[in-house]
Amino acid sequence: MPECITGIQGITDPSFYRGKTMLKEILREFLLIDGVISVSLIARDGFLIESLQNEPADAEALAALGSCAMRYFSGIGTSMQMGHAREIVFEYRAGAIILTRVSDNELLAIITDTKSTLGRLAYMLPKITIRVAAVI
Repeated sequence: MPECITGIQGITDPSFYRGKTMLKEILREFLLIDGVISVSLIARDGFLIESLQNEPADAEALAALGSCAMRYFSGIGTSMQMGHAREIVFEYRAGAIILTRVSDNELLAIITDTKSTLGRLAYMLPKITIRVAAVI
């Protein structure tokens, strides 16, 4: 292991790498859903944790803007005594962006094209999200 990263907490623990591999495998399941272009795990502060894509997408920009959007809409919900936002769906002419909370500190961002069936994705999302939460 390179000397420069051995001091980072957890990085020398083999379970760190098993968890990363498991996370990628779970995220890869999203890419098997018809119409899903990209899936990213994003930290609450806007940093990209992991991203897998079928087509090029700016995952870093999505991470920064997605976390801001989640905070913004959570603020609206909190001010209306409705609580934090759990999921946000932005529909566009060319597809959709779905932001869903995995934990207090992470969220998933899924980009779809027009072939995606949002109803099917909405059904599958909670099932896969629970597994993502278990490995992070």
